[in-house]
Amino acid sequence: MIGSALKKSFASLTRPLRWVFFVGSGRFSAILFLIAALLLQIYDPPVLANFRDRVFDFYQQSLPRVANEPRPVAVIDIDENSLLNLGQWPWPRSYLAQLVANAMEKGAVVIGFDMLFAEADRLSPDKMSESVGGLSEEVKQTLAQLPSYDSIFADEINKGRVVLGISVSAESKGANNYGLDRIPSFAALGQDPKPHLSKFPSLIGNIDELDMAAAGRGMVSLDQDFDGIVRRVPLANLVGDRIIPTLALDMLRVATGRNVVIQTGKNGIDGFKIAGTLIPTDTKGRIWIKYSEFDPDHYVSALEVINGTVAPEKLAGKLVLVGTSATGLKDLRASPLTSNLPGVEMHMQLLENILTQSYMFRPEFIALFEWLGTLLTGLTLIVLVPLVGARTTLALLVFVGTVAVTSSAYFFVAHSTLIDVTYTVVISTLIYIILVYSSYLSTEQERTRIRTAFAHYLSPDLVNRLSASPDSLVLGGEEKEMTFMFCDVREFTVISEGYKHDPQGLTHLINRFLTPMTGEILEHNGTIDKYMGDSIMAFWNAPIENPHHAKDAADAALKMIPQLAALNAVLEEEAITEKRSFKQLRVGIGLNTGTCIVGNLGSEQRFDYSVLGDPVNLASRLEGQTKEYGFSIILGESTAVEVPDYAMIELDLIAVKGKQDAVKIFGLIGGAERAKQPDFLEMRDLVHGFLDLYLSKKWVDALAKIDIMKTHDRHLVKLASLYEERIRTFQQTPPPEDWDGVFRAETK
Repeated sequence: MIGSALKKSFASLTRPLRWVFFVGSGRFSAILFLIAALLLQIYDPPVLANFRDRVFDFYQQSLPRVANEPRPVAVIDIDENSLLNLGQWPWPRSYLAQLVANAMEKGAVVIGFDMLFAEADRLSPDKMSESVGGLSEEVKQTLAQLPSYDSIFADEINKGRVVLGISVSAESKGANNYGLDRIPSFAALGQDPKPHLSKFPSLIGNIDELDMAAAGRGMVSLDQDFDGIVRRVPLANLVGDRIIPTLALDMLRVATGRNVVIQTGKNGIDGFKIAGTLIPTDTKGRIWIKYSEFDPDHYVSALEVINGTVAPEKLAGKLVLVGTSATGLKDLRASPLTSNLPGVEMHMQLLENILTQSYMFRPEFIALFEWLGTLLTGLTLIVLVPLVGARTTLALLVFVGTVAVTSSAYFFVAHSTLIDVTYTVVISTLIYIILVYSSYLSTEQERTRIRTAFAHYLSPDLVNRLSASPDSLVLGGEEKEMTFMFCDVREFTVISEGYKHDPQGLTHLINRFLTPMTGEILEHNGTIDKYMGDSIMAFWNAPIENPHHAKDAADAALKMIPQLAALNAVLEEEAITEKRSFKQLRVGIGLNTGTCIVGNLGSEQRFDYSVLGDPVNLASRLEGQTKEYGFSIILGESTAVEVPDYAMIELDLIAVKGKQDAVKIFGLIGGAERAKQPDFLEMRDLVHGFLDLYLSKKWVDALAKIDIMKTHDRHLVKLASLYEERIRTFQQTPPPEDWDGVFRAETK
């Protein structure tokens, strides 16, 4: 039986304690993956942070900052040409003194050195006497009396506004902490900012003579990310209990003459305020540098400045940085736009960001929104993909991804805000792939089970449709309108007696009969419910929908009759050849349409995929009436209504055994083509006229019609005899006055 075959295939789906929401849809695997992805997003390892930074790099590469002209910052560059003309580095600090003097003369607002002077100038005359051997005492004394280059440099520093570079150190060894006590204190607005700053044990400063002359001092240290690119620069760090400003920040302090205020909120640092303007940072006091393209035109050769040949407009009114681009001095860094940039370029870019207020922002709460985006998008896909299918959710995934990417790009372009949606998009895509792949595996397994379970009960087309759409199979009982067929061999007991000494032969005969009958049922989209010896029970419109179930059932019944005739011809020929008696196989087929319960019916231990309902019983009774009315196929009225253009004859108004309600029954002779043939139309009108006389109790006229019916068509012989017997009885015992014409069958 179908149910028996299905039991093993679908038992797992009918167990009550099953994770219906997860198992078989890939949801459980997808949720585990989503949880792992969310935890990874919270932990934010360097690899993930680097991936996110690369996305932000792409934004900058696609739309770099456009530098304002004229640029507010200039760089005095110790380039290859300067080294070639003035000698290798380090130069005598008298050169640097001249550089400061000339730059200030040309109108530089503040000069910041992206370098350290942690030791005295070894090329200074007073130091040369100590380092050069073989000099006379007179020469040594003369050299010692000459001004030191550090003093000359300090004098020029003191005359102008110069900020010297210092460097924080992660190790105390080798650090000197020069000038630590002279670093101006910061004012604080809000909570103490120190817990939020990066802390270092010591710093490397400049010799006291220079440091005391300087107007300020700032860090030249640059933080590199995991991949060596400088993206964020701290505006301040902490050494001991002292806040150390970066070079750019202290240059701004010196330029404005105003102290720096650190503004702190409950989550960390909000920014640094100078001259009433807030420089926004992240909670750790770092600023994202928004880079412009590297432009060597705003670099001024140190040689030109020292020689005094530099054009005034290149330095006048500008903040001036002194650094080096010479390869041999090894102060090269990488930015998102360019590798091997002079380190001073980063300080210049930072200063321009602050002066033009062209910041990039990545507020701390953005990470929470990104995490929630991953969570919500992942959960949405986990819920929807198994429900609405891969195609619809793919469109949803593409839509969400497009909106996310364009929104992220918009916020960068319009507001310079950095939002990473790539992680969410990647995780959502992987979740989608997991769900679709799981669905694919589940579907393939389902199709295999369905093909195995139904291969012997449904037509190949139905099996393919069912395996392609497993959801159309509803396990458990469901109410449906269906058409039912019962087919039984007439006088099978007599036929069986001829095989009482040959049971194998009888089995072979039954198989030969059932095979073509079953073939026609399956060919017309029917489902075999069961075989009962020589009988077949079948139904239409389950397990998958078939809007033409009544027509398919009628067509199958009509095709079964010639199939049986062909089988009888073969059997008769075999009987003649084998010189044995031949008994023709004849069948009765009952068809009825109605609403019943279909599904897995039975007990928890054993069930069948079958049907249950009164229309099924009526179909069985109609099959039994075929031998009484002489028609091989009898339809219930509900089936006849569905095939009104078929060749069928109204037979009777009958209440079958076991039922009180009467139904009209029809004898099916052929299809729509047969219904148009004149001989059928004449036969139908003849029977219809007879029934009018019969129901009007015009017995004599009805008997006259019966005589015509007996000779008109072989199909009507038995029908005519049946009614003749009834009328003779009514002539002897008339029916009551309220007789409704219903015949109540006493046999099945």
